[in-house]
Amino acid sequence: MADADKLRDANPWHPMKDAVDVKTIGKFLEELGECVSAAARALIQGIDECEPVTGKPNRKWLEDELADLKTNTGLVIERFKLQVDEERVERKRQHLQQWHNLA
Repeated sequence: MADADKLRDANPWHPMKDAVDVKTIGKFLEELGECVSAAARALIQGIDECEPVTGKPNRKWLEDELADLKTNTGLVIERFKLQVDEERVERKRQHLQQWHNLA
């Protein structure tokens, strides 16, 4: 059997148990999913089209979900005392802007 086919030793996971931790991550994941849905709708239909049932513009839906995600991102950073490397953020922004302009 090749090494790549071998399974690693089992490693027990220890899920979060603190109710506020679970709620914080859970809501963050929910908002991530909603943001993905809004972005996908904008991609498929167009940013300036409207949701067929509600009539809500895709642009507004995406803006709302981005606001919710930004809020929840801040709460996750705060709750878990995460360190966001702002230099990395800026490097990534510059890289993506350059990549976008290659089209």
